[in-house]
Amino acid sequence: MPLVDMGKREHLSYKAVCPGCGEDTLAVEELYDEIPGLGMAVLVSMFCPKCGVRAYHEIPLESRGIKKIEFRVSGGKDLSARVIRSPSGKILIPELGLELSPGSRPVGFVTNVEGVLQRFLEVAEQLAGIAEGPKKEEAELAVKRIKSAMGGSLPFTIIIEDDLGNSAIIPPE
Repeated sequence: MPLVDMGKREHLSYKAVCPGCGEDTLAVEELYDEIPGLGMAVLVSMFCPKCGVRAYHEIPLESRGIKKIEFRVSGGKDLSARVIRSPSGKILIPELGLELSPGSRPVGFVTNVEGVLQRFLEVAEQLAGIAEGPKKEEAELAVKRIKSAMGGSLPFTIIIEDDLGNSAIIPPE
C-alpha cells in the first residue's frame, strides 16, 4: 500500500475484494486533502475492472459545529451554485416540499443546485410511474414544480442543515 506524501495531501492505493464479483480486483484510491467548504476529508474511489462495480465517497474528517445554510434561488445563474452536502447534511426545499435526510448509510456529494433538483426529479418521476390515485397526482405535480424550478421560473430556497457543519453552498461568481 504505497502512501504518497503531497504536503497536506496524502494518496493511498490498494486492491480489495470486490463486493460485486468476489474477486481481489477492486481498485481503491484514497485521497486525504483539504476541500474548500468541507475541510480535511478523505475522497474514496473504488472500481472493479472485472464486473464494473464503482463507488465514490467523500468523508469529512473534522466537525465544525452545527450549521444551517440558506440560499435563495431566483433564476438561471443561481442554479449553478456549488452544493457540498456532507454525509450528515439534510437538504430542504420548503417551497417544493422536498427533503433529503441522511439515511442509515449516508453519503456526501458535490454537485450544483440544478444537480440537487435533478436527484429529486428522478425520484418524483419514479414515484409518478408506479403510484396510483392521489399519490400519483401528487408525484406528477412534484415533477411539474421541480421542472419549473429547474427552468428558473419558480424561485425557491435551498436549505442545508448539518450537525457536523461540513456542508456548504458556494454561490456562482
